[in-house]
Amino acid sequence: MKQLVLVLVIGVLCLSGTLDGQAASKEEQRVLKEYRSFKFGLTVTQIAKIMYGTSYKQHLKQTNGATVFKKKANWTQNEQGYRSRGYSFYDQSKTLPRLMMFEFHTKKNQKTYFLVQKTLQFAADTNSGLRESTRTLKHVTYIRGDETETELDELLSGKGLGQVAMRWSWDFTSVQTKQERKEYKYRGQIKIYTFKSSNPKKQIEATMKFDHASKQYKLNNYTILPIKTK
Repeated sequence: MKQLVLVLVIGVLCLSGTLDGQAASKEEQRVLKEYRSFKFGLTVTQIAKIMYGTSYKQHLKQTNGATVFKKKANWTQNEQGYRSRGYSFYDQSKTLPRLMMFEFHTKKNQKTYFLVQKTLQFAADTNSGLRESTRTLKHVTYIRGDETETELDELLSGKGLGQVAMRWSWDFTSVQTKQERKEYKYRGQIKIYTFKSSNPKKQIEATMKFDHASKQYKLNNYTILPIKTK
């Protein structure tokens, strides 16, 4: 969990951009398709091929016998033979400014890095610095705490949950031993939304976590946030 927190504390984006609805929608579909193509267990080289195509080798280098990105890592760590490193990739698109983050780990005493965690944040000129949903929560007291997306939708204005601020998922299976896989199901998927509140001075940040048993997202927790005056 320590590494999961490290990814999120990199900071809120300060990218600026204007969102043209149709252009942003098409671009988001393309971005999400690419994001989903970054499968857990892929190596740094394989991720680079998806990102850069035939020029991928220009973006890689060898460090202590391991293939890594040439760009500076946000952080690196080596604990008891397990190595890890994280990277951020900014895209200051005019229609869809965003930040994608990757975390790679090695197996014990090995040098190949495998993707174990990824995050996609959509930036905007908002109170949070991230894209916010246009939906309004009728009243926070209506929240039970474990609503599915369909149930939460019923508590919001409009149809659907609106635009997501962040997608975050992790799966450490590729670097775990067989015994660790039996003991720890270290994988998950999260979507974070920021909704408007019936109180004009407040917002609600909602975290939806994928429930593998029911195969659907459910509300994991929510926070009431004050809106800062500019």
